[in-house]
Parts: sequence; C-alpha cells; structure tokens
Amino acid sequence: HNEKTPSFHVRPDKKTYHCFGCGKGGGLITFYMEMEKLDFVEAALMLAKKAGVEVVYEGGGPSEIVRDDTKEQLIDLYKRVAGTFHFLLTSSDMGKSVLEYLSERGINGEMIELFGLGFAPADRRWLHRFLTGKGYSPEFLEKSGLFSKKYPEAAFFSNRLMFPICDRRGQTVAFGGRILAGEGPKYINSGEMIQYKKGETLFAFHLALPEIRTEKSIILCEGYMDVIAWHQAGIRRAVAPLGTALTEGQVQLISSFADTVFLSFDSDEAGQKATEKAVLLCRKSGLTVYVISITGGKDPADILLNHGPELLHDILKNAIIDMEYLLKLYAQKSSMDTIEGKTKAALALFPYISSLKVGIQRESSLNRVAQYYSLSPVELQNDFRHYTEYGSVPEKTRRDPGKPIKKTAEIRAMLAIVSNIEYFTLMRSTLNSDDFEDSAARDLFIIIEECYRDDALTPDSILSRCTGEMLKNLVTETVISGEFAENSQQTIKDSIRLIKRNSLERRRIRIVNKIRQNRGITLDEKQVLHNLVAEKMSIDEEFIRLKDVRA
Repeated sequence: HNEKTPSFHVRPDKKTYHCFGCGKGGGLITFYMEMEKLDFVEAALMLAKKAGVEVVYEGGGPSEIVRDDTKEQLIDLYKRVAGTFHFLLTSSDMGKSVLEYLSERGINGEMIELFGLGFAPADRRWLHRFLTGKGYSPEFLEKSGLFSKKYPEAAFFSNRLMFPICDRRGQTVAFGGRILAGEGPKYINSGEMIQYKKGETLFAFHLALPEIRTEKSIILCEGYMDVIAWHQAGIRRAVAPLGTALTEGQVQLISSFADTVFLSFDSDEAGQKATEKAVLLCRKSGLTVYVISITGGKDPADILLNHGPELLHDILKNAIIDMEYLLKLYAQKSSMDTIEGKTKAALALFPYISSLKVGIQRESSLNRVAQYYSLSPVELQNDFRHYTEYGSVPEKTRRDPGKPIKKTAEIRAMLAIVSNIEYFTLMRSTLNSDDFEDSAARDLFIIIEECYRDDALTPDSILSRCTGEMLKNLVTETVISGEFAENSQQTIKDSIRLIKRNSLERRRIRIVNKIRQNRGITLDEKQVLHNLVAEKMSIDEEFIRLKDVRA
C-alpha cells in the first residue's frame, strides 16, 4: 500500500516483518502468502522451488504419492516456444511483414519486448520439425496443445502474430494468435491444459500487477491489442479476458489485489452485453466499477496511434460510474416518452441494484433511478422489494396508503391543471418532467402528458392512469371541491414560473459543483469546461429574470 513515511520493517535476525502502516506482520512464508495471495502450501512450495530446497513431507508422506512433473515440463516447453516465436518476429525475414503491421498500428519495440510478441511460421510442420530436432518426443508434443489433434505434426498456430499468455508469476502457459493474411478466424487461443485454465487467467496480469497493487484498480479490455495500447500509453494496469466473457474466477483473481475495476469494452451490442455482465460479476464481489467510453477512435490502439497517449489518459479520467452508464444504456433501449418505456428501463436495473453489497448503495441507486427516469421513488421501492422477495415485479403496484401525499407547491400546480385542463398546453411549453422535484407531482405531470399525446385529456382518463389510491383520491377531491375554480389562470402561470425557477436553481447548483470538481482539468477538457460555464451563464440569466417570483 502507499505510504508517505517509512512504515515497513524487517528483522533479519528474527526472520520477521511488520508494517506499522497497516499493522500486518509475520514471517517469510506469511509475507509471500500476502503478496501473492496464496495459501500456505502453495507459498511453501513456490519458495522451496525458488531456493532449490527439496520439500520433505512429515513421516515421508503417503507412499502412493508420485510426483507428476508434466505441468512443469509443459511450462518449460511453452517458454521455449514463446522465445522461438519472438526470435522469428524480431530477428528473421519471416517476421518482417508482421513487424511492419505492428509499426502501422503504432506498437513500439519496447512493447514488443515487454509482451514477448512473436510470429508462428506459415509452414504448419515447421514447429514440429524444430522441436523434435531439440529432443522433444512426438508423444509429448502430441499432448502439448501446440498441434492439431487430427494431424499431430501440424501446428495449431500458423502464419499468425503470437501473444504469449502468462500466469500471474509470468510463466508462459498458453498462446493467442492473430491472423494477418489468408482465411480463418481473426483470433484463436490455446485450449485449456493442465497449466492453463482460461477462466482463471487474464492476459498481461503479471505485467499489470505492480501498478494494480499501487493503484488498487484494474482496467479490463476487450483484447490483446487494447491492453498493449494502454501499457504503451503509460497506464500499466490493463488486462484482458481470453476470448470469452469475464468469469467469476477472473473476478476472484482481481478482487485479491484491487477494489476498483474500469471496463474498457467495445461500444457495439456485443460490447454492451459484455459490459453488463462484467458489472454484475464485479459488483457481486464487492468491487467498485467504472465504465470507460472510447471516444476519438474505434479502440485504444487506434486512439494511441492517431491522438497519442494523452487522450487515453483523459478518457480514463472521464470514466463514469457503472450506475450512470446503465441508466443511459437502458434509456437508449427503451421509449422514454412513455411510462411503459421508463418502467422497462427501471426494471432492467433491478439485477444491478440487487448485486450491490451495501444497503445505502441500493437505496441511493433506487432514488437515482426514480430521478433519472422521472418515476415515483415509493412505487419503485415497492417494486424492488417485491423483486428481491419473489424474483419478479407485480403487474400492478399501489402507493403505500400509510404515506399520504404532501400538498407541496408542485403538487398543487398539477392539481390546478387537472381542474383546468385547458392550461396544460401552457405548462408543457415551459416545463418537462425533469423540472419537478416532488415525485408525486412528476408522476401526475407524466400521466397528463400521456393523456395529451393520446388525445384523451379528460379527468376520467387521468384518473384511470393513476396507479396509487392516494393520488386518485387527491385528484378527485380537488376536482369536486372546486378549489382552483377561481383565478386559475394566474395561479397556474405563477406556479409554472415558480417550478421553473426552482428547477433552474437546482441546475445552477449542479453546474457550479461540476465546475468546482473540474478544477485543474487538462487543456483537452477546456471545451468541456467552456460548455459548462456557458450553460451556467444561460441559467443564471433566466434565473435573474424570474427572481421576483415569490416562493
């Protein structure tokens, strides 16, 4: 963890350590367990291997235990093959065209070395001849995962840019390959082996781990080239799943070292679905999630090539919390001008809200959904409660009869409209649902707006769309009493100005807060700040014009 003053102390004579910053301490094996997130046996075995110490089991160990070193042999083979592919890319005529491709994509020599990129020859039998010439038996190579099951001498990877896949200790355990010419899948990856579990491994995790430990955060990308682009930009905590959607095993690995995840997936439909799934998996593990919006290019590699590393740094700074991303995503997928569309969008967020670990987060998220989609917070809470208890939402929900609707200025304005429906066109020309702070008033505005659009602007039609009994009773009581029969036009005009004034004031405060939060922004964000200031000035001018309205 980060410390401003020295806190970590080691006593070599006692073979112990203690950190006065976090309070943890122990011996050598405990330290290794903490750093590498291993259990005791794993840590002891790894340290013994590093030191060349033979592991002796108490009592000699069970006689039936026979050491199987197949895994170590395969890891050694993959290390040698990765080195061979790298040599072919960087130091042979075979790799010249591939080096040109990498140069065109803006990938520099440092990244080629760091990631150990390589080239698999087009001749599918080359690798088998090479390895048998180095003393490997055909039987061992047949079960190595490097060759076709049907044609044991034909290499699985051929004429491809090669990406070594390493475990978290930096040992090569698999490969990914990108085709550059000819027919075939764009990317292919090694199948699972004894040394490689796809769902528990992340590309470049061993390279990203030092920065992940420091920042306590990680960037999840779509693929290999995206990861390399982030690293070349100086952001060294980027990793990628391996040809599949994010898995629980990968999230478990992440959560051992980080508490925040930045998702950097494509913006197409497949990328959106991958982002949704990743958000839920990460939140269920207690991780905070932000979503990166790729702007200025189709992917991070394209942005790095055409705009340089500064834009990638800016994009990372502008990542939004997952809740805001999902709110916008579901709004785009639904019809926001109907209550049905808003309901559909809100219900789509229930799995996300359920995944949140803290009750305060769930309550805050529900309130945000109600605000963003202009829905009743009480009704939304009721629906969510039913969802968590029964796994579904009731067809009809009613407002809690024990919580009466307060007659705020906003609700009185809407009741005046119900009593004098001809003035609604005046109200809707100035206000929209976002201008209302009172949820009941906002609900009533939306109901009347729907009636207006359906050419059914009558008290009966309005009542039929009120789902809460308290709201229905309030509407009928107001209409029958004739409370707003006199001086109705002036009352409604004053109410419209008041609601607009309060709405502008809330927006003004939000803009000021945004400006304060953006203090110290980069030059590339200057246009963003300019837009915020312009909007604030416009709001202030209208606010001044309405300042004489009495609350």
